[in-house]
Amino acid sequence: MERWINVGIAWLILAAVAIIQERSRVLAGIMAAMPLSIPLAMWIVYAETRDLGQTAHFTRSTFLALIPSLGFVLAAWLLLARRVPFGWSLLGGYGVWLGMLLIWRWLGILR
Repeated sequence: MERWINVGIAWLILAAVAIIQERSRVLAGIMAAMPLSIPLAMWIVYAETRDLGQTAHFTRSTFLALIPSLGFVLAAWLLLARRVPFGWSLLGGYGVWLGMLLIWRWLGILR
């Protein structure tokens, strides 16, 4: 039951972003960057395992995966700023994200 409450809250925040972005892009950006799925995923891992060590390992992996996610945002921003069409900008951002994840995996950073 709690899982569905968390999912509902996440959906409400996304809806709020859609409404607020008309008035303040900065506030909408802050809300979009809120850690919503991470705490939910941490809770799911902990609820399934009841193991703080496994949850900590999951959280470490999540932290390390945030850097490629920042690469996605940076690449998409730079492409959009250069007037690259929206779809191509997203594709470029995902390419950077995937490339960084693969490099990190190859280097053994993400295990």
